[in-house]
Amino acid sequence: MLAAVETVRAPVFGPLLLVHCRVVIKMPDGSRGEHEGLYPNACDALERALELFPEAVVVCVTAARGRRATT
Repeated sequence: MLAAVETVRAPVFGPLLLVHCRVVIKMPDGSRGEHEGLYPNACDALERALELFPEAVVVCVTAARGRRATT
């Protein structure tokens, strides 16, 4: 008989925050593409770009940090 095992879960301190990421790819033929979107983190943006374009020569991800002040 198997005993129930309790898994440790990280505490959640609020809503899931998405990060604004800019992804730039360069293909072997020299063509270039850009995309901006919201992702859980920059690693997810990178993984998605690599899934969609596995033959890309360069993949660059820039994640926005912080917030702009509004007046």
